[in-house]
Amino acid sequence: MFWKKKKTIEVALDSRHSDNRAAYRIAPDSDRPVIISIKDEDFNALNISGTGVAFRADRFEVGSRYAARIRLPDEGKVFPVVLEVVAKQKDLCRCCFRDIHEEAENLLHSYILELQKSKIRQNHGPV
Repeated sequence: MFWKKKKTIEVALDSRHSDNRAAYRIAPDSDRPVIISIKDEDFNALNISGTGVAFRADRFEVGSRYAARIRLPDEGKVFPVVLEVVAKQKDLCRCCFRDIHEEAENLLHSYILELQKSKIRQNHGPV
């Protein structure tokens, strides 16, 4: 036959992990970072999604909100956002976007999609 039966793969998730993001997240390339600027201080995003971002910083408290700017590597654009720290593990801050303009959200989704495609090509060759 010209078709093959697809295999079902089960993936077990660690129940100790309390990540409640509702959107796909991805780690930016280290040579082309996503920069989060808060109060004139810059942080590299460890991972980012359409709904939030994680980065390392000691001084932010859970429940706090901060005016920030996000700079995407390819877009050459900086856009404002309000970040709310929703969880911390030592110096790892997990934040969700609270106030984000629709155009900025579209830029973010496009960036994430292109980065996904790039990582798939790197791992599996041309699609």
